Amino acid sequence: MKVEVRFFARCREVVGEKVKELEVEEGMKLQDFIDLLLTRYPELRKVRLIVSRNHNYAPLDEELKEDDELAVFPPVSGG
Repeated sequence: MKVEVRFFARCREVVGEKVKELEVEEGMKLQDFIDLLLTRYPELRKVRLIVSRNHNYAPLDEELKEDDELAVFPPVSGG
């Protein structure tokens, strides 16, 4: 199944793309997706990641669905 992944800030620099469509296994959970990213892009291991699903934070055991939009970014701070 396909999911759309948007990368922000340092994550975008590491991956080299703003948006990427990835083919993932049916039934993949969010934690499995993060593990897949870290395997494909080992440099991401140096970045603390936050991943949202369809504009919401999601538990790591949540199952991904066809056409989900995932956003990958480092923690945001400011004041």
